Amino acid sequence: MTEEKEIGNNKWNIPEGEFCVFGKVYAHPDKADALEAVYTETTRLAQSEPGTIYYCIARDPDDRSVFHFFERYANKEAFYAHNQQPVIQKLLNEDNYFKDVTAQFMKPIGNFSPGSAVKN
Repeated sequence: MTEEKEIGNNKWNIPEGEFCVFGKVYAHPDKADALEAVYTETTRLAQSEPGTIYYCIARDPDDRSVFHFFERYANKEAFYAHNQQPVIQKLLNEDNYFKDVTAQFMKPIGNFSPGSAVKN
């Protein structure tokens, strides 16, 4: 069972239960540095969000206006809560930092526990 939810100008097909979302954000080139600063803050905040299992955003080394993201949530409620943060709402509704977002939502294979990760 999945649910379609519109965020910004996109309609997402979000699975039930635990899921991953990955994709790209295409920033306006003159706003990419400001967007990176926002993503630094959202990454910090995500560390303490209930239901956020994994949150990673990286800037493309070849096209600095493109950001790649990979996120994993316990459920839709955690994802919605993440997107309701004031910094995210401002980004989605006011800042005009990006021109497009592509995203895919999928069910993960297996369980992941951050504490069980091998450390080098």
